[in-house]
Amino acid sequence: MSSKIYLHKFLFYLTPPLIAVLLYFYGDNERYFDAIYVSALIVSCVFCWQDKDALGAMIAVIAYFIISELFYAIPDSLVNAFCIYIACLILSLYFFRDVTAKILLAYVIMTMGVEIYWLQIEYANKPRMLYYISTMALTIGLRQLLYQRVFIMSEYFGYSSSRLRLDIHVGLIFYAFYILVALMAGEYFIRHLLGVKSALFIYNIYTPVSNFLSALTLCVVYMNYFYNQSQKQLNR
Repeated sequence: MSSKIYLHKFLFYLTPPLIAVLLYFYGDNERYFDAIYVSALIVSCVFCWQDKDALGAMIAVIAYFIISELFYAIPDSLVNAFCIYIACLILSLYFFRDVTAKILLAYVIMTMGVEIYWLQIEYANKPRMLYYISTMALTIGLRQLLYQRVFIMSEYFGYSSSRLRLDIHVGLIFYAFYILVALMAGEYFIRHLLGVKSALFIYNIYTPVSNFLSALTLCVVYMNYFYNQSQKQLNR
């Protein structure tokens, strides 16, 4: 067995404790954690440069993060809210066969009604539902992109691709994140619409859980890469 295989195995087993250390030191600091997360994804792209399948999945995840940051920075104005809610409505109808799209459709309709109600009563502490609804829609888009990646790579880039376990695993992680965001949005309704101010469970765990899912994504990426490299070496 060559030294390269030993190196791959070493990095394979080193990844989980590194992710654990990352969570321990930076899990509570969103800015630092995001910077490390994006940097790690970019490094992953460098590792996977020759592996077009894994590279495509990583580019999709990086694009997801960048677009979600743009959604976070968008001002919560009537025009922006109208455009984004309509876009989310269209996306939910387009992917209506998916249960996540059905949930999004219900959330969009409810949120639009609640936003109008808050506007009428001039509610001062209106939560920023725009970000959470757009994040739910973006997550649906990412999962569909991962599931359709093989077709997209073949149809538009002329690359004969195959579906990876990485697509499935990352898709499942973002499914969990979708549920987290949906629960967060629902809890906002409970607090600001029903007046249950003590409903803060999801709010309190949102950041550590979302950071954990991000770290888990990195872990899956690295483990998938090093496993594939080890298999290639063994099959030579």
